[in-house]
Amino acid sequence: MVILPLLLVAIAVGPGWLLLVLVLLVTTGGLLEFFALTLGDVDVWLRMVALGMGLLLPLASYREGVLGLTAAITVVLFVALSVHLLIFAMDEAGARALGTVVFAQVYVPFGLSHLLLLLQQPAGRRWVVFALAVIFSGDTGAYYVGRRWGRHKLLPVVSPGKTIEGAAGGLCSSLALALLLGKTLFASHGISIGFLLALGFVLALAGQIGDLGVSMLKRLSKVKDAGGLLPGHGGLLDRLDSLLFALPATYYGVLFFV
Repeated sequence: MVILPLLLVAIAVGPGWLLLVLVLLVTTGGLLEFFALTLGDVDVWLRMVALGMGLLLPLASYREGVLGLTAAITVVLFVALSVHLLIFAMDEAGARALGTVVFAQVYVPFGLSHLLLLLQQPAGRRWVVFALAVIFSGDTGAYYVGRRWGRHKLLPVVSPGKTIEGAAGGLCSSLALALLLGKTLFASHGISIGFLLALGFVLALAGQIGDLGVSMLKRLSKVKDAGGLLPGHGGLLDRLDSLLFALPATYYGVLFFV
């Protein structure tokens, strides 16, 4: 997939504003796909308000760090509740839409904002590359091991194609790359093997839960792909699903334990 090498180059050498633009573009596409899967025929103006609120999170994170993200979430919750009180106060469908809109903010832009927060940490670009590589390694390992040796279904009601063997292969791939890449990228930073393996395990788990979460949404919506933006690869959510929890996990792991 050509977008991955371009993304890694942008993270490695690109200016901060370019990464912000990339996050805003990906957040926009991810939110629109999420709304298409979950909001049904809700008015377009409500989707646009929700989209605008979602873009506030990465903008605030880029400008003010984690305090900006906290403030943005507070604003989003206030605006979302105010809109629904004034327009959909006693509307049952509107109340359900409120829950969907708020969850969408926490699910897509909140997770992606942690890429910008992670870049603000010491060796932040290396940690972003580490997280992306470990997640994609787990996805690749799960796919090939599942194709070759998969026999026992992992969660067939949500994703019939995923197997326990594939999940184990993904975990092993993530752990191996976390150790090898971590010792390479952070050779002079004193990062312990125990921390690298623990973070690799958490990222593998976060990636698989994120993948299953999007599979559940697609199955409930009776669609094969979350969108058609990436021909042959589905939508943005199909590519982002593993990262939406992995990026926050990496950020807080580095923040609290490094």
